[in-house]
Amino acid sequence: MATYWADLYREHFQRYFQKPFDVQVFHEAHGGASLKLATYDGAMEGFRVYASMGLADRLANDEDDVEIAEAILYCDVPDPVAPRLFVNALFFILREGIPVDSRFAIGFGGDFTWRGKTALYFTRARGPDEHFDKLRHGETFGRVVQAYFLTPEEDDFLGEHGVDAFEQRLFEGDEPRLSVRRPSCV
Repeated sequence: MATYWADLYREHFQRYFQKPFDVQVFHEAHGGASLKLATYDGAMEGFRVYASMGLADRLANDEDDVEIAEAILYCDVPDPVAPRLFVNALFFILREGIPVDSRFAIGFGGDFTWRGKTALYFTRARGPDEHFDKLRHGETFGRVVQAYFLTPEEDDFLGEHGVDAFEQRLFEGDEPRLSVRRPSCV
């Protein structure tokens, strides 16, 4: 039942991020699909969290045996371009049938650069506790995946050395590399 997933994720995100201050509906330019994006500003000082609302429903209704997931993105730059890049990447994931339980990057396309970043990297979400990245409904599990903005150097490193080597660099140290303003980790 797709409606249950929407309610389950909404409650999950509200438990960790408080109540969203905005929910927007985005429509895909070609294809007519739509996704909601909830914006939370109580999760971490200086950051907004954008959380997809509807990705799990779309995946749950898919005929293939796919992972159920919603995606989040932390952003410390108040710019309407960030959520649009995120939603466009989510539409690309749906359109191309990319498995959300894999780790991958999606480039912005062409020579487009936003604040020194050229891609979004998707991986399992890291949260305040070990339960943040997974939800359960009966025997079915849902996941939370997280996107990170990448520099061109990071995107190249990822392509050359693979996801394990890249994540070792991205997640080394105590502080998460969430900031759009952060320098490259490679």
